[in-house]
Amino acid sequence: MAISKTEIYREESEGSGMLMGCQDLKYSTPEAQGISSESILRFLEEVRKNDQDGMVDLHSFQIIRNDFVIAEGAAAPFGLERYHRIYSAAKGIIAIGVLLAVQDKILDLKERITDIFADNLPENLSERMKQVTVYHLLTMNTGHAEDTCATLFQSDNWVKTFLSIEPEYEPGTYFCYNNGIPHILAAIVEKKSGVDIISYMRPRFLTPLGIDILCRHNAQGEREPSTVCVTQEALTKIGYVFLKKGKWNGRQLIDESLCEEFGRFHVPTITHKHAFRSYGYGYQVWKMPCDGFVFHGGNDNLSCVYREADLVFSCMACNKTQHEVDLEEIFHNIVYKNSLAYPIKENPEAYQRLQVWLQNWNLAPKGSDRSGLTDTLHGKIYSFEPNLLGCETIQLEFMEAEEKAVITSMQNGKIHRLICGLNGTWPECEDYILIPENMGHGNFIDGEDSSVNIASGAWRERNIFRVYGRSFGRIESDKFTFYFEEDRLTVDIMTPALALPGVVTDRKKGRFILQAMQK
Repeated sequence: MAISKTEIYREESEGSGMLMGCQDLKYSTPEAQGISSESILRFLEEVRKNDQDGMVDLHSFQIIRNDFVIAEGAAAPFGLERYHRIYSAAKGIIAIGVLLAVQDKILDLKERITDIFADNLPENLSERMKQVTVYHLLTMNTGHAEDTCATLFQSDNWVKTFLSIEPEYEPGTYFCYNNGIPHILAAIVEKKSGVDIISYMRPRFLTPLGIDILCRHNAQGEREPSTVCVTQEALTKIGYVFLKKGKWNGRQLIDESLCEEFGRFHVPTITHKHAFRSYGYGYQVWKMPCDGFVFHGGNDNLSCVYREADLVFSCMACNKTQHEVDLEEIFHNIVYKNSLAYPIKENPEAYQRLQVWLQNWNLAPKGSDRSGLTDTLHGKIYSFEPNLLGCETIQLEFMEAEEKAVITSMQNGKIHRLICGLNGTWPECEDYILIPENMGHGNFIDGEDSSVNIASGAWRERNIFRVYGRSFGRIESDKFTFYFEEDRLTVDIMTPALALPGVVTDRKKGRFILQAMQK
């Protein structure tokens, strides 16, 4: 069952804008705030140019400059108000919970974590682990040489297991990006406050912002930060509060001094293999090559805080290019570097082109809604060769006037039917075809309905039909490519890495190739 969303209030005001939550954040043209509409268009076009085969998959973004929303958008079928996984950007949110505990004077960053968990210590506690403090956790400086997350996931006591892993280096001397750490930070706040970290943050931070955070529990009943889901607007607001040094709607939610510590340089990361991650680390956030920092999540889920430029860029995506295309870097080079501290001449023509671009933004496959083979292939039934997925037959019916194709498959004796939109449409359908809906750990989105599927397709070539299938409850699309050659059909399926029950596949690529002949 979908979790109800926190209402985000939007009120129209005369002239330029809306009120974002309770905070007076009105709309403005980019030019009035020193940024050109052309630069934002260039950013979007650069993303589109590099989005080969839907691999960059930018879903939504917002830009705030000088307290004005100067650009925002969400690609169909996504929306600014929908929940979305943010992966490691949640680390910074967990760190906010730690700062709130410090502000309430129930926690000190100098406290040793073995003292906090004195009732949950392993027998093999090392001398180095005894020296690890909350500060070391926040700055990824515990002395561990490798990520501890996989070991924790295999344990029935994450805290005790973490404490049993001896750091290879003295705490405070070695940076290692460690996905196990936010789990321990969340457990510390719960230990100190008596409530889980999300419940602790709600009255102090989330509710005043008019946002909520969805976060699952692990088998031990503890919050699991890697599952955090928020809306695009929520991620933007969180970055904006830190741009304003902890203040929201006239209320100081977090002490200014704590906000300064949160985003400043604490430890070097110069040996990192990616240039944009080599400028240092703060409290679970990365420093940027400027006076700023970023809540950085996998697949480019970001909230970038440019402090000296009074600028926030926030986006949600499912970027699978393995850093070949970096949304933060593209924005930094095209928009941030060309921003000015004063208004520039209005450009109504460019601003209008930007609005049209955003209105037409769609993640549907590129191509035509019709092929010269459409009439010939319509309604034909194909029989699959034996396969581990249990797929027996498939039929495609093309209905261009209704902007849809109906794809019917027989699998393990059962009929399944998917309605696939054409011309950029995304009709809803409760059924799916060929593979089960992938709800693996890295793919689900809480707060959205995963029982309803959506799909859109297009002809890439005369004999190649491409379909993207997804749901609002799954972050990544499945990609079905139908290759028609005379009486033969090849179906190439790409799905997020998984191992279906009883099916051996390439876990890294999640690829299936099915062969069929026309009946």
